Amino acid sequence: MSTAQAPTLAEDKRQATVERILRAARYLIGARGLDMTMDEIAAAAGVGRRTVFRHFESRENLLAAAVESGMRRYGERLPPYEGGDWRPWLERLCLEVHRMNGSYGPGYWELTTRRDLPGELAAMEERRRRARRAAMNRLSADLWKAAGGKGPTPAGVADSVGAHLSVHFTAAVTADAGQDWKRAASLAFASIVSSVETSLAAGRGHSAHPAKGEPS
Repeated sequence: MSTAQAPTLAEDKRQATVERILRAARYLIGARGLDMTMDEIAAAAGVGRRTVFRHFESRENLLAAAVESGMRRYGERLPPYEGGDWRPWLERLCLEVHRMNGSYGPGYWELTTRRDLPGELAAMEERRRRARRAAMNRLSADLWKAAGGKGPTPAGVADSVGAHLSVHFTAAVTADAGQDWKRAASLAFASIVSSVETSLAAGRGHSAHPAKGEPS
């Protein structure tokens, strides 16, 4: 019999306040970048400055928590493969990833390109990079198995997934080519399908070089 207790009203209120603050911080990061004060975050969240400091000890601690919560939301929105034809799942995956990629603002680019991030933010950014690589490896492995591939995921498939689901691919299609995120999703889908079908046709399921980070 479980001894777990339901959250108290006070705990629910605390969690709602934390999420309100994190949501405000994510919005400001997306709209303006990392240059913001605790007062500005408090105003955007509709709470007092003291309330923000009650839950987060510093600006860097809050920004790192906000980005980390965004990472969790990203993972939760990726549609899982649930059987059947792999192509409709891949198409949904491409649409959802590029929709999210297309919503990133100045804060994302500042976070991923700055080399002078404060310690806590720098550590969080390294965790984000590792988590993305792991997620792309998992998606590549799921895709390869769903398509009927045998053995380790071919490097060409893993590389295609990683490159074509990248925010940099979304940016190239939208900013450089003047298209929208849906076009980026369409191009990504076609390219990844081609890489999978090429690998299947070549019969490289057993002899392929495994993707980085994946056991052989």
